[in-house]
Amino acid sequence: MEHKQELKMDYGSPRWTMEIPDCSMPMTMDTYSKCAYNCLYCFSFFQKSHTLTGYTDGKVRCVNPEKVINLFESAFRNDIAAVSKSEAQFFPYIQARRIMQWGGLADEFDEYERRFGLTLELLKYFDKIDYPLSFSTKAAWWTEDERYMELFRRHTHNWHVKISIITADAEKARRVERGVAPPQARLEAIRRLAAQGQHVTLRLRPYIIGVSEDWKTLIRLGHEAGADSATTEFFCMEARADERLKKRYADMSAVAGFDIHAFYMQQSKQHGYKRLNRSIKAPIIHAMRDYAHSLGMRFHVSDAFCRECNDACNCCGVPPEWNVSQTGNIGNAIIIAREKGYVRFSDIMPEIQKYFGFQWCGAAGYNTGSNKARAMRYDLTMAQYLRNNWNNPNSGNSPYKEYGGILVPDGRDENGDIIYRYAKKRGEEADGKAGG
Repeated sequence: MEHKQELKMDYGSPRWTMEIPDCSMPMTMDTYSKCAYNCLYCFSFFQKSHTLTGYTDGKVRCVNPEKVINLFESAFRNDIAAVSKSEAQFFPYIQARRIMQWGGLADEFDEYERRFGLTLELLKYFDKIDYPLSFSTKAAWWTEDERYMELFRRHTHNWHVKISIITADAEKARRVERGVAPPQARLEAIRRLAAQGQHVTLRLRPYIIGVSEDWKTLIRLGHEAGADSATTEFFCMEARADERLKKRYADMSAVAGFDIHAFYMQQSKQHGYKRLNRSIKAPIIHAMRDYAHSLGMRFHVSDAFCRECNDACNCCGVPPEWNVSQTGNIGNAIIIAREKGYVRFSDIMPEIQKYFGFQWCGAAGYNTGSNKARAMRYDLTMAQYLRNNWNNPNSGNSPYKEYGGILVPDGRDENGDIIYRYAKKRGEEADGKAGG
């Protein structure tokens, strides 16, 4: 392990995910500012290469473990004076012991961790306080290291692991996920974790047309290795790509066998971050769900246009019986509507009010751009912002557009909030025209 003095320990984490409106694990953390792997599809490459100095020139920053520990200890003491204003935003969430997502923008077990061991240092603390965690990784080596496995063995009740594999084809994986362990090594990692009682999710994210067509084989292999659930989302393309990112798309196109950039520009009506239309995705995701269920696996979907296929409020595979995910989000709204036929804002409001009372424009790590729309929302709390989205069907983050017409406005309740009706058939036939 290299000396930590080589690192600049000022990386801002935890933070709120940009998916707060529909995420059941909105508090997320990364140990390192960048990932040592070099996956062609990496969605954080665009974000960080444009906003984070040093992301593309080899430099890496990391969290300060002492600062992270101080945040959690201060939250448990309710000592607001011991932290910054932005850190205090997390107090209600931490105090409720809601689950934290680890590895949202960079792999916490990649080669930087091999060198510096800061994830391990923090794991020892979270072991001590028995805090619920969900990990997202492509790395396999750490599951052969007893220092890590001993800690995880003590947390089969509240530490959940997602292992990302996009194809069982080793050659395709090598070309698309450069620097990552082969699929078989990651399947063995699932096997080792499952053997000691860990809840493990096969993370088929992103699903890439031309690369991931062997999904049935992959899910079967994941199941045989011990994964108790699978989760998926189609690849999303950044239309604002510069030449570096376009080169990545070209390399990925060579593996997929078609021009990915041109296809997405044609098959997605969205600006900026482009998602494929529902008619392309739904048949595949529905088939994946049915096959996973036939194996006795839970199935989870983070792809907005098919979230009604989700087996639980959370889309990452966290066992729902743990009751550690927060339910105040429109991802849960679609589950409620699927069961009842309709959903009200009051169904998800209590947790929104509890966790998101801080100022929207000051949310840690959230929406830091500067534009007219942001200026108009400056004085809103995050809770008010979420309610405004709920009541504005034209908003891209409204339940109507977010889910491509599956939830349809159908009157208002006594509080003036829109009631959304579940309209699965309409959503399927509309091909996401409400937001596609």
